[in-house]
Amino acid sequence: MNATYVYCAIHSDRPPRLASRAPGLPGLGGCRVLDAGRGLWLVVADAPMPQFGEASIRRGLRDLDWLSRCAVAHQTVVERWLDAPAVVPMKLLTIFKSDARALADIAGRRRRLDAVVRRVAGRREWGVRIRRVESAKARPMRRVTTGAEYLAAKKRARDAVQALAARGQLRVDRAYKALSTLAVDSERRQPIAGADTESRLLLDAVFLVDMVKTQRFQAAVARVANSWKTAGYRIEATGPWPPYNFIEP
Repeated sequence: MNATYVYCAIHSDRPPRLASRAPGLPGLGGCRVLDAGRGLWLVVADAPMPQFGEASIRRGLRDLDWLSRCAVAHQTVVERWLDAPAVVPMKLLTIFKSDARALADIAGRRRRLDAVVRRVAGRREWGVRIRRVESAKARPMRRVTTGAEYLAAKKRARDAVQALAARGQLRVDRAYKALSTLAVDSERRQPIAGADTESRLLLDAVFLVDMVKTQRFQAAVARVANSWKTAGYRIEATGPWPPYNFIEP
């Protein structure tokens, strides 16, 4: 018995072509398409039971290696339809008991899905991160002979670092605002501290950009990168991606 795994919904006048598409999640059947009506198509696959039943999924959620492989495979399949007029990614491990159940679920929330399609049609997501790279050579502290001088020197060094960070944050804020003017929508996310101890993440943002404005957006990112490359900052741009962060109301 097979359940139905749903990768994404695609809005197109014609059925999505499946030739040369990426393999899906481990254990799933090949991708196929369900007609959800009015130009909406679901990219799905057979999910053998009980391998993808509730108990198996609960166990899998505790296996980070398995979960990571599934996430990468899911994302790879969705990204194969970047050239579609509109693609709406589904959440990882979206599974229904049958094709009929999957189609019924889509029909029940069709109004919201149609609104999402209108929002993302002809647009793609871009990610931009800006980091302040720490200098490899720290300025040596002036020789001190008393405890008071030592504490004063430490305070001056700390104040200098804070002032530099404040100036950098203002500069990043201006860059985010400028890039946002070239996007339909944008979202600034709270930077998550990582293992990279040689840099500080000042901006972690995503932008929903009209495909016809892609070159303008890329050029704007390049201008920021070029103007900051000698100022101790590193700019990382990724994309285009399906609109993962812009499919919620």
